[in-house]
Amino acid sequence: MEYVYRRCSQSKIKNVLVATSDSVSDDSIYEYCDNIHIPVMRGDLDNVVKRYIQAARAQKMEYICRVCGDTPFVDTSLIELLLETLITRKLDYAAPDRNTCASGFYSETMTLDALEKVASATGDSEDLEHVTRYILNNRDKFLIKLIDAGLNPQFARGVRFTMDYPADLELVEGIASGLAGDYSFSSQDVLKMIKKIKGSRICAE
Repeated sequence: MEYVYRRCSQSKIKNVLVATSDSVSDDSIYEYCDNIHIPVMRGDLDNVVKRYIQAARAQKMEYICRVCGDTPFVDTSLIELLLETLITRKLDYAAPDRNTCASGFYSETMTLDALEKVASATGDSEDLEHVTRYILNNRDKFLIKLIDAGLNPQFARGVRFTMDYPADLELVEGIASGLAGDYSFSSQDVLKMIKKIKGSRICAE
């Protein structure tokens, strides 16, 4: 989580923070962030849309970038491009086309207005938990742009470089060990490491 925060802080975006829940199960996340001075706020465990809205309002932010905590190699240049596209084209939502962006680089952007519209339009628990599900399932109601990120080469497909399970840790640590210690590496640097690791058979096809 700290790695993701430090990585995002390399971008030009403002007010990077961790938005966790107010459940007892997330006390350790809040305490860890607080102890090392990472901005953190807490909100509803299941209604993540509401949590995002509260965070944006507290920071007086009109535009939001959503980065999942399991993506230590999130592409910061892509974040900046998405926000620029969202703002200049006056969109509700901008994200990479999933087919062109490996999950480990993925992020998505949206306006506070769009999330408030979601909150008013649906009470579906899946919509409220997965934040942008309603937007993507109701494209006729929002101004949406999906960008060709060019970050899903054939050799990296099927490789898990997100942190979801203990088995992912070895690969992620192997990649991180070959990257710049100041978090300023590019996605191409990550892909080179993946290719190298695959070539040495550390990572199975």
